[in-house]
Amino acid sequence: MSKNKNQLARFRRIHELLTLRKGAAASPEELCRACDISRRTLDNDIAFMRSDLDAPIIWNKQHQGYSYEYPFDLTAQIALNLEDVHRLHVAVETLAQFEHLEVFRDLRSTVEKIRKGVNGWVRSTAAAKSIFFEPVQNIGTQHLPVLLRAIEERRKVRFLYQSYQQVEAKACELEPFCIRQHDQRWYVVGNSAQYDYLKPFALDRIMNKPELLQAFFPEPDFEATQFFQHIYGIHTESVTQVREVSLLFSPLQARYFLSRPFHPYQLMEEQSDGSIVVRLQVCITIELIRKLASYGHEVEVIEPAELRATLRDFFEAGIRKYAEKAKGTEAKLQS
Repeated sequence: MSKNKNQLARFRRIHELLTLRKGAAASPEELCRACDISRRTLDNDIAFMRSDLDAPIIWNKQHQGYSYEYPFDLTAQIALNLEDVHRLHVAVETLAQFEHLEVFRDLRSTVEKIRKGVNGWVRSTAAAKSIFFEPVQNIGTQHLPVLLRAIEERRKVRFLYQSYQQVEAKACELEPFCIRQHDQRWYVVGNSAQYDYLKPFALDRIMNKPELLQAFFPEPDFEATQFFQHIYGIHTESVTQVREVSLLFSPLQARYFLSRPFHPYQLMEEQSDGSIVVRLQVCITIELIRKLASYGHEVEVIEPAELRATLRDFFEAGIRKYAEKAKGTEAKLQS
């Protein structure tokens, strides 16, 4: 801890002791023991609190100790520096992004109080309006309390679920194992008799309030960090075999990837032009395919061969679609 932080902690300790005495004197020896400091350091601290913080500390000659002449609020005198204020501003605004969640209902008033206080400090600075967050998805979060309770009590839940591939919602019973937030969506992951693999259900596709059943399930052999270790995204299709995936990134995209990799990797080769070859241990899911496709020509799948073929077919289908539309546009111009 820095010298200034140590000093601030001592000021607060001295203040607490003098406040608890309610006008009665505290001896220098007692204050030194409480703060674990020498008498010289105590004298310097008392002098600073008097001169710079306007603390009404007086010397009681009769009882040979220090006391407050009248009640004093130290917190109102210790101003946060600008760096402290900005850190608080970021922290509170980040937490406020989740205040709509039902599970945060008991914190809303507290967060709002801190938020108002911090905004009062930064109102006159450019930082007051310099933080912009991407809106957090809150559809389906009203289901979180009952799902969290089901996970805690290991109880099955029943709900109507309608995936994007379904025309109508279907009843589903689930043994919920964990909640996961990914890409602005919330999911509950667990075991359902309708599937032969652990299935994620998007909370925004649950069409009714989940019903907490009396049926219990044994404690699962499940650890979320380990389970998702080799999965990019959320989807856990039945084929979840981990594969070695080698990727060649262009020089520009290599810098972006190294600064913020989307999955744990092993750097295999760094070429003279700045391009890199990396190896991932990952399951091949639709989300991984879409992620790699989003890089366009900036990344090339080296192996495995089937993933390389999948990406090739993906881009060829796109080329055909654009070519068909180009021919249609050309025909209209000629007619």
